[in-house]
Amino acid sequence: MIKRNELTYYIAVFESKNHAIYLYQHLRRKGIKEYELVSTPCQIRSGCSYALKFKVLESYDLLQKESVYIKCKILSVYSIERINGKRIFKQIVVPT
Repeated sequence: MIKRNELTYYIAVFESKNHAIYLYQHLRRKGIKEYELVSTPCQIRSGCSYALKFKVLESYDLLQKESVYIKCKILSVYSIERINGKRIFKQIVVPT
């Protein structure tokens, strides 16, 4: 039997690391602290890049709204789940 860890989170990947940083700072200035700036896993995108991590998928709606407002395009969103010590990445289709 596969033991599943309850830890699942999501990351939003951007066109550039500057877009991720800019949106993160924009959210912090507005007092929104549910997002974390993280390095984009190399399994998703190679090179020096950042993504925004969040714990519940419903948080994507606000992230999308604010990214459109400041013109920072979100390229894709992934769910990440740890199963038997391995991270499993799944790209999610989210409404734009």
